[in-house]
Amino acid sequence: MSDFIDSYRGSVNTWECDDVGHMNVQFYVARASDAAFYLRHALGLSPSQIHEEGRAMVALEEHFRFLRELRAGDMMNMRSRVIELREKTLVSYHELLNSATGYIAATCIAVSAHFDLEARKLIAWPQEAHEKAKAITAPLPDHAKPRSVTREVRMPHITLAEAEARGFIEIYRGAVMPWECDDFGHMNSRFYMGRFSDGAGHLWQAVGMEKTRLQKEHRGTVVLEMRLNYLNDVRSGMMLIVKSTLTRMENKTLTFVHYMFDAETGMPVATGEAVAVMLDLDARRTVNLTDEDRAKIAPHVRALEA
Repeated sequence: MSDFIDSYRGSVNTWECDDVGHMNVQFYVARASDAAFYLRHALGLSPSQIHEEGRAMVALEEHFRFLRELRAGDMMNMRSRVIELREKTLVSYHELLNSATGYIAATCIAVSAHFDLEARKLIAWPQEAHEKAKAITAPLPDHAKPRSVTREVRMPHITLAEAEARGFIEIYRGAVMPWECDDFGHMNSRFYMGRFSDGAGHLWQAVGMEKTRLQKEHRGTVVLEMRLNYLNDVRSGMMLIVKSTLTRMENKTLTFVHYMFDAETGMPVATGEAVAVMLDLDARRTVNLTDEDRAKIAPHVRALEA
């Protein structure tokens, strides 16, 4: 098996944790974003080359599985390697571990593109990158393989007007700040997930999972698996709206989708598909949805059609 490269090391801060008591999903995405810097450097795309040559690596898709909780004070480290280096794109793999226990907390499969910053188009990876990739290329491990959310799939193209007509639930409305953008001027991937996560409470409230009742019962919703697709540039000053809907309900799991729109044009800029479960906050284990939950949720479940 090829070697991983060390791509992140740090700790979980209290302010990175949510009301369920563990690190919020947006910070897992942030760690994968940090890791991408070291992985592209290992392929010969250093920070200085990016600025001198005007080429970079941009995210197209990320598939996450959240395997174990990370809580405030936990030490963590990430390691990364290549799954496949294609002509113009890269499939990479990141593992986030609890540094004290060695347990894998989360996995990420990322699809990125080699990108010409001036021409705004995908370009072929140089031969040097293909040679460097050989030392850190290996198959995807079983524990990272998708279970309920398929990789490298895009959801149907839906405009803001179409989402409204279909009765999607608005969970976020706001604008992009300069400090949320990276050195290429695009909103960093963390803040896509942050908007989906910050708005999730509005989705649950709208389908009958009242916040006050969940708090009283010491329950909360947590994501097990998610795919993010980045469709178009999001830059400082843009107005964003997120519309969401539930697409499936099982005994324990709920599948839902998010569409992020440019509020000015009504065009989609990103999507997310996720599977969530209910967590007993005292026992720290997943529990079945109650009959009351299912009765409230069922009318809101709709198939996602093109």
